[in-house]
Amino acid sequence: MKFLSLGLMLVSLVSFAHDGGHGSVDEGGKFGGIMSPVVDNAEAGKGPKAKTLFKAELVRAESGKLSLYIFDDKMKLVSLDQFGPEVDANLEVKKKGKFTYFGNFKLTKHGNHFMGNLPKVEFKPFNIDLYLMKDKTKLFSGFSNLD
Repeated sequence: MKFLSLGLMLVSLVSFAHDGGHGSVDEGGKFGGIMSPVVDNAEAGKGPKAKTLFKAELVRAESGKLSLYIFDDKMKLVSLDQFGPEVDANLEVKKKGKFTYFGNFKLTKHGNHFMGNLPKVEFKPFNIDLYLMKDKTKLFSGFSNLD
């Protein structure tokens, strides 16, 4: 029984080790996705100490289509007028216990959100790092341990 408890504890630690690595968001998504803070790219390495500028929700459809919604601190959708036309996305996959760069893709403005297609991912879990421009500031939002 002790081994089972210890095993479950270790699995939970590994599963959530990267969660909140770029800050944290308390609310759940409004569109059924997962949430992550949006921070100034210069502060991305500060982890939870980075100042959250916006909140992002990533929604993934079974077809592989991704939608990215940007919210203010009160969870109201933000107008994308001041954001660049595209979001650069870097994909990392876990191979042999280590995350490695897999490729990149783009999300483009589509009404009140950004939309794009997730490339076929053969290895799981994977991470998606998103880079977007607001005025002249490069912003970052990371989604980790996806499957």
